[in-house]
Amino acid sequence: VDAADSDAIEGKVGTMSALLIAVDDTTALDSSVIQYLLDPERATQCRRVVGMSRNLNGGSMGFLVKASKATANSGVWDNSNADEFRRYEQTLKDASAKVGASWTICRAGTLKGGACGDVSSTDGSDNEEEQDLGQQEEEEGGGGRSEYCPQYLSSKFYELTKKDIVTWNLLFDCNVRGVKLSKGDVMPGPGGRAVFTATSPEECDGDTSRAGLAEAMVRSLEVEHCNNVDFGVATKEGRVPPSEEEWKMLFEELV
Repeated sequence: VDAADSDAIEGKVGTMSALLIAVDDTTALDSSVIQYLLDPERATQCRRVVGMSRNLNGGSMGFLVKASKATANSGVWDNSNADEFRRYEQTLKDASAKVGASWTICRAGTLKGGACGDVSSTDGSDNEEEQDLGQQEEEEGGGGRSEYCPQYLSSKFYELTKKDIVTWNLLFDCNVRGVKLSKGDVMPGPGGRAVFTATSPEECDGDTSRAGLAEAMVRSLEVEHCNNVDFGVATKEGRVPPSEEEWKMLFEELV
């Protein structure tokens, strides 16, 4: 829906059963937007609101994290506007209550990756050399080639974020498909290794995969014990996303 088409937005608001809020930035969504979308007179059918927020506990933050944001990756989450996110969370909770909906808050650190991965790693690849290489890596304990994931952003994302011969976001998506969930606001920041982890394509403290976060937000809609709960989303090394069974186990750990 075009953000300028208020009639279409209000029509959708009147029929939605759930609302997901996410901003790919280190700023929070303005409170007035939340109150507009969750107007009690229009959002009469909304039963769940899932909002993306940030890790706000301040653990393993500090000067080096701020330096990494300034010099290595402007998207690094350094907890500098934590109060803004606390106000956003309170607005989301209050607005949800007014329409009779439960809320879920999914916490993120530094957002990385989020797209489909290596297009050449599709199951239908006719490149025998790539297939042989993947088999060799698997036999040697390397896990084989990473899985192509068309359910996420297209490969255009890598073109937009590319600053070198190979974008680190692509390498991240190939290496870090796993997800870790922790109930509450407990995820640590990158700490003293922040300058090294800012653009690292490996599993690191303080990071969150865009793909993992998006999937956790959507899947939480079907999890009853995620009502009025906040949890953090972190990374885990892996060449394929969690399976249905693995997602079920991840959410069970939040009980």
